[in-house]
Amino acid sequence: MKIRAVPLGRGLAAAGVTVGLVLGAAACNDDNSGSSAAGSSGSTAASGPAAPSNAAPSAGQTGKGGGSGTGGGSGSSKPSSAAAAGSRCHTDELKADVQLQPDFPGQAMVMLVNKGTRTCTVNGYLGYGGLAADNSRVDLTTKRVAHPGAPIEVTLQPGTTAFSGLKWSACDKADASCKVVTGLVVTPPDETTQLTAKVIGDDGQTVQQLTVSAVGLTVGSLQPGNEGVVFG
Repeated sequence: MKIRAVPLGRGLAAAGVTVGLVLGAAACNDDNSGSSAAGSSGSTAASGPAAPSNAAPSAGQTGKGGGSGTGGGSGSSKPSSAAAAGSRCHTDELKADVQLQPDFPGQAMVMLVNKGTRTCTVNGYLGYGGLAADNSRVDLTTKRVAHPGAPIEVTLQPGTTAFSGLKWSACDKADASCKVVTGLVVTPPDETTQLTAKVIGDDGQTVQQLTVSAVGLTVGSLQPGNEGVVFG
């Protein structure tokens, strides 16, 4: 499956609001006057543990954060029975596809799919490492940013997806600081084990090699939809 995402626009459209004043007769006071406030405390989005407001988590740790961003996609930010029970997704229940974006070189949209049989939740950021040709691990510097917004707790039913953005700078293999990787390993939020991601090119085929400069990877937050997750 090949998916491209369009970066979120920076401009905000102004909306005009017209307020009308309606004059009416004085209402009679009765015992039902308080019923209109019922249900006002309901929430349409599940909230995870609060993150520090001034920074994304450091590399090597999975961050959490509340948020209100939305976008098209298969994940859901609404609570479920699994979410209410605080049942997070575990590594062996997930798979990750890293779809390169031909319109934005050095960028990808990451799709984290619930391949299991139960509903579970993810919230925060993905951790990353590289794989060398001999399948040994390659350390990669990572920087996590709240893009396109703070992390949102995503409820994943079986077969559904959470999304995040990823970007890096390519480099010359002859440069001693250049990291040449043949694949990526991904650590889901709050997990300590990794899964091997499938890196997919524009032709739909698995990419055999990536070069990553010393700057490393910039990692966006997990979101229920793919709108705006690519950095652009």
